[in-house]
Amino acid sequence: MIKYHIKSINPVSQFIQISLYIPVRHLSRVRLQLPAWRAGRYQLANYVQNIRSLHVISPTGQRIPNAKLTKDLWEFSPDHVGEYQVSYEYYCAKMDAGSSWVDEEEIYLNFVNFCFEIEGQSEERIEVQVETPENFRTCTTLLSENKLYFANSFQQLADSSFLASESLIHETFQEGTVNFHLWFHGKIHFDLTEFKENIKGFAQKQMEAFGEFPVEEYHFIYELLPYPHYHGVEHQRGTVITFGPAESLSDRKHMNELMGVSCHELYHAWNVCQIRPAEIMPYDFSTEAYHQAGWVVEGITTYMGDVFLLRSGYFSLAEYVETFEKIINREAINFGWQNQSILDSSFDLWIDGYVAGIPDKKVSIYTHGALIAFCLDAMLLDEKSSLHEVMKILWRRFGKPKIGYTLKEVWEAILSKTSHPIYFNQFYDDYIAGKEDIFPLVKKHLDSLGFGLETKAREDHLASHFGILLQEDGKIIKIHPASEAHKKLMVGDLVVSQELRHGSITLSINRFGRKMNVELATSESILFADYFLQVKNSNTKRARWIAG
Repeated sequence: MIKYHIKSINPVSQFIQISLYIPVRHLSRVRLQLPAWRAGRYQLANYVQNIRSLHVISPTGQRIPNAKLTKDLWEFSPDHVGEYQVSYEYYCAKMDAGSSWVDEEEIYLNFVNFCFEIEGQSEERIEVQVETPENFRTCTTLLSENKLYFANSFQQLADSSFLASESLIHETFQEGTVNFHLWFHGKIHFDLTEFKENIKGFAQKQMEAFGEFPVEEYHFIYELLPYPHYHGVEHQRGTVITFGPAESLSDRKHMNELMGVSCHELYHAWNVCQIRPAEIMPYDFSTEAYHQAGWVVEGITTYMGDVFLLRSGYFSLAEYVETFEKIINREAINFGWQNQSILDSSFDLWIDGYVAGIPDKKVSIYTHGALIAFCLDAMLLDEKSSLHEVMKILWRRFGKPKIGYTLKEVWEAILSKTSHPIYFNQFYDDYIAGKEDIFPLVKKHLDSLGFGLETKAREDHLASHFGILLQEDGKIIKIHPASEAHKKLMVGDLVVSQELRHGSITLSINRFGRKMNVELATSESILFADYFLQVKNSNTKRARWIAG
């Protein structure tokens, strides 16, 4: 059995000391591959930059040479059969839901950051032991037996996390035969009983919708932080969610955000953790794994997460509308759809990452993907079906048997629920493979569900009438591509002063040390607008949609 022993001799240094014990049965080269990325984040992270002092010790207690073949692949040649020890240190100094953090108060680990995949031994069982102070409580998404932790394969180890602290708070509930655990590190500024009931509510609705749950035990692990933060990562047996500031959760508005990411991550227990593109089934963490399924992976999950908060009764209809309105407004200022399809934006995550990138190159697989999912759901509702009926098909065909899907197979599942394939295929060509403006179609389907989508000029005249978005310090961060400003101003220009006159404006700007004046004519149309979603009179179709 492969074994890991992990400890932190000096927690405030934020280093952990790792001993990896490898059973060597044949005198052939042993290769150790460190992951370069993690599940749920299709971007190279290069965890190797946090490793130091790696050395190999033979069964006789002697250090033996090792060689680095690539940036994160090591190799050594054993001289005896037996158990070899690979010792190294890892720097745990990044607090988010997919990284690792160690200090005097906690040990928080994501094993994908620092555990090696041993070539030819990926399917062997792995034992994990983490040394913690006696007064610490621990939680993990690993398997647990007699105070030891296990993974049945490297894939399971890489999909697991661990948290230990003296101040760890634990709550449980059962839904059907599934045991759910809630773990909290940080200060709690909300009613814990009410919180648990709300989690139970959407868990129940999701389980009813799919008819079953993928695993017998699931852990919600919350890092409640004293500073602003928002992040969640899915695991097959749980999720890690980092959120702050913790004290803001006494406000319903911020609690809605925490519930939103919690429901989103739970939906991932089916979609992505098991219903997964063929390109990442299984994960190869050594190199990029390009796929175009971002609108399925994250778009559908973003949309469904909010819908299940509505169906569980946590969201009022007004709160759901407010949440969907935010998605619409985020998308309204992004013109990446003019230049790249969501298929290509998914593929290019490995290049662009999860930051804004160059102006209007790409679309978001989360928010733009959610609009695609909404339109498909509304279209399928007209066919007396739903997007979730499609997800159940994908669960039975691909998720439950753990077979990777192709986008062609996803689309075939969608077409199996319609008698109007031409209409759906045109949607695919225009809005998934193509670069058409999806907003008119979103408005049409909102109307059909009894929602009104209206636009209004922003109070900021620079945004509405001149197409310029500023930071608080006056720096230009975005320029509308249809504005006159697009031909005269640059992203990064600093607006020092402005003189508004009838029909025009004169801006004094500092362009990276150069001072100049720029005059712009007032646009005849509203450029950057605010979108408002309203509930109109109730209708039967909306009632069916809410009921699921």
